[in-house]
Amino acid sequence: MENLYHFTITGGISAATYILVFIVGIVSAVLACYLPVLAMFAGYVQRGAAGDKRKAMLIAINFILGMAVTSLAAGLIIALLGQQFLPFVEKYRLLTWVPPIFDILAGLQLLGVISFAMPNFQKPMNQPERPQGAVAAFKLGIPYGLVISPCAIPIFFALISYIALQGSPLHGALLMTAYSLGKGVILAAVAVFSISIMRRLAKWGGPVKKVAGYVSIMLGILFLAIGFMK
Repeated sequence: MENLYHFTITGGISAATYILVFIVGIVSAVLACYLPVLAMFAGYVQRGAAGDKRKAMLIAINFILGMAVTSLAAGLIIALLGQQFLPFVEKYRLLTWVPPIFDILAGLQLLGVISFAMPNFQKPMNQPERPQGAVAAFKLGIPYGLVISPCAIPIFFALISYIALQGSPLHGALLMTAYSLGKGVILAAVAVFSISIMRRLAKWGGPVKKVAGYVSIMLGILFLAIGFMK
């Protein structure tokens, strides 16, 4: 995560920066901590597409577009307002303790100790007469534009810090969109292979979710310790 930040600071805005952020988005979506979202999304697509891969891909594309809209707006806001908050961030060392706290809370969420309200993938199951389509998938994707893997929270904070430091609304919007589209690549793959993925997740989803929870908590504690030792 520090390499990402220093690379973008020293390298400036370039095609390589966007490629790197896109790849980081892919990595963020394949970490074990993101498994619950992938499992819910796979089930959502499977119910909506009913085995039709073309419809599954259509649902996924519209969901990803919804995510991209949110990410684009977030990039604009961070670039426009971020520099005003950077002195506050540095004064109170927010990047030292806020990401680890999020890691710990996310780990507790994965273990079922606490529960945060999330947009519900399961609603269509309760209303089978109104199956999810392109518009519904787009609307559901909007709030998920800022849902990130607990393990990737430090990377995400490094990215938004960089966007705030650059202060360019255009590049901020494009970088956040690139990050979102990187995650979208994995979601599209999940949509196409949702049936086989659901079978595997049904078997391994629970144990992996618990392991991810413990890993997220340990990472949070570790980052806190390292941050305050500096």
